[in-house]
Amino acid sequence: MEEEISLVELFDILKKRMAWIINVTLLGVLLAAVYTFFVAVPEYSSTTQLLVNRTQQSEVIQQSDINTNVQLINTYKDILKSPVVLDEVRDDLNLELSHSALSNKIAIATQDNSQVFNIQVNDGNPYDAALIANTTASVFQKTLPDIMNVDNVSVISESVPNETPISPNNTLNLAIGLVLGGMIGVGLAFLLEFMDNTVKDETFIVEELGWTSLGIISEMTTDELTADGSQVKAGKSNETRRVRSRV
Repeated sequence: MEEEISLVELFDILKKRMAWIINVTLLGVLLAAVYTFFVAVPEYSSTTQLLVNRTQQSEVIQQSDINTNVQLINTYKDILKSPVVLDEVRDDLNLELSHSALSNKIAIATQDNSQVFNIQVNDGNPYDAALIANTTASVFQKTLPDIMNVDNVSVISESVPNETPISPNNTLNLAIGLVLGGMIGVGLAFLLEFMDNTVKDETFIVEELGWTSLGIISEMTTDELTADGSQVKAGKSNETRRVRSRV
């Protein structure tokens, strides 16, 4: 029985503070929208695909050759983000970025047992992202023979500017603002309710304090008081008229 009463009180609190909860939820959505559309900087992504194809001794491709090419990709990933490649990319493009800043913009994506790997660049400008990706691939392809004495990398797909941003995710951000706003609104509603020490009904007096309830005085609105006052005055006027008429 106590659990049922607690649930009823829980829903009563939510119902009582519903306007507060809705307002805080809308505020959360509003703040998320302001951040998403006016504060967050859009980020664009461009990808250049490269193929590792080791020169074969014969026309028949051996499984061992494929495995060697796949294993070489792990080494190429480290070379691609090394200063010997990225410093030249910075010089060619006149980028005012440190080596670490440029390296953070570049991600090397591979797939299991595939000789193809991708150079993915994220930047605030879609054209700069494509230019950095293509330049990095070109410099790497040119530098590799001097580093490892092999020439087995070719570009199979150059990067093109993609004007569709990958972030921020408008729908996701608004959904997060809605959920967080609702959670904060509900939390504040319960907090305000539990911090309210005023006596709300006779149940608290009888059950919690153990006192005897002598009665209930109803709260009257201003309109009710005005109406009652008018009726009283009208009753007194009629009484006065009767007294005068008798005299």
